Amino acid sequence: MEYQNRQPEEGINTPGRHPLAEFIRLSIAALVALLLLGLLLNLAGGHLAGLIPYRAELWVTEKIDRMLVEAGEPSPFTIAESDTPLIEYLNTLGDKVEAALEMQSPMTIQLHYSDEDVVNAFATLGGHVYLYKGLLKQLPHENALTMLLAHEYSHVQMRHALRGVGGGLAVAFGAAVLPGGSGVNGRLYSLTSSLSSLNFSREMETDADKNGLKAVNAIYGHTAGADDLFELFMAQRDSAGAGALDGFFSTHPLDKDRIEALGRVSGEHGWFSEGATTPLPDAFLQWLDAAD
Repeated sequence: MEYQNRQPEEGINTPGRHPLAEFIRLSIAALVALLLLGLLLNLAGGHLAGLIPYRAELWVTEKIDRMLVEAGEPSPFTIAESDTPLIEYLNTLGDKVEAALEMQSPMTIQLHYSDEDVVNAFATLGGHVYLYKGLLKQLPHENALTMLLAHEYSHVQMRHALRGVGGGLAVAFGAAVLPGGSGVNGRLYSLTSSLSSLNFSREMETDADKNGLKAVNAIYGHTAGADDLFELFMAQRDSAGAGALDGFFSTHPLDKDRIEALGRVSGEHGWFSEGATTPLPDAFLQWLDAAD
């Protein structure tokens, strides 16, 4: 028997692809896997958080409020006692929205007004809703204000604030316990967490729009004027020079898409999309200035 020392063929341990192309392919696969993992963690965490009883959420916010007050720190959950015409009007309109949304006890809204010249409003844990002067003074009529309140109240009703916290904590926990939670992989976790949270937030905003529109229709018998709220936002972004990337990375859907979606929802439910809008009280702007 004759033995030969044959040399292996050239290139048997290397793929037929360029190393750079292989690196890009593997990086894209890893990014997609992390994005899917982030989405799953976000959805799972948000779903589990939504199962927490509302009374428990109230208990937590009350504890946080007490701790901050005792420490001499400002608390977002402290209710400022006020009986001004502005607060009275906002609460009266808010009561109509709560009734239209059929919100049940113990789920109630604690309305806050800020005299900061900021075009914003938001809902947070425990049914606390913040309205800013910068936004209120630009509203064209009461229907737009009602849509604003109904949208924020819908966030409370759908437990979006708590679900958002639960989803964020789940993604953060995954980033901490899974291999590579720091360095380059840590930055990838951060990126995928942000992207998955964007999807989660936009879905919440869309649901709050639809639910809020239902309240507008119940109060006025039509949905006319609700889209003027988003026309206002669109004008604000245009004047600020917001570009396409700003819209892509925004936690909210694009204003134009939201306006079109409101029209579709009205049509699907057979709601009238035309009708007379209700003006704001004559002294509304004076009330805003007096509340400074």
